[in-house]
Amino acid sequence: MSKVVIIVSVMIFTTLIVASNYLVQFPINDFFTFGALTYPFTFLLADILAEKYNKQEVLKVVRIGIICAFVPSLFLSEFRIALASISAFFVSQQLDVYAFYWIKSKFPKIWWLRSAGSTAFSQALDTMIFFHIAFLFVMPWTSVLMLIIGDYLMKFIFAFTNTPFFYLFGIRMQKFLGVFAR
Repeated sequence: MSKVVIIVSVMIFTTLIVASNYLVQFPINDFFTFGALTYPFTFLLADILAEKYNKQEVLKVVRIGIICAFVPSLFLSEFRIALASISAFFVSQQLDVYAFYWIKSKFPKIWWLRSAGSTAFSQALDTMIFFHIAFLFVMPWTSVLMLIIGDYLMKFIFAFTNTPFFYLFGIRMQKFLGVFAR
């Protein structure tokens, strides 16, 4: 992975994480927040990178993105939100990368499953970690549970609706660019 790809990817990760940390503070309704609309794109980016680069390179980008997002998140959101987000992102993004490569090794021809499956799986854990740390002792349990259900439902839907983007940028563009690399 070139330094340019690393820098651009880290900048995108950082921007998406910080935006999500800020936007999660604003509920759309009782079931999800505006942060649920931006955060799933971090998983899409990791999957696109994982399609081309090796696991260690993708994990490096994810980890640097986490570090870069922490301080701006502290300024734009409450400490508990920033801590919850960074904790959830640290665990779930790495799980996403490992799950992506595992699914790819077991079902190499089912390209959509490695992206949607790894994302849906890892975002379940992400949602549980985030909402427990961020809101458990701040809001009533039933409200937190409603946010967990709504937020994960949105993430689950995004995991599958992002599939065409994964195909375009992770599969097709690589084949297209590979023709010019020969």
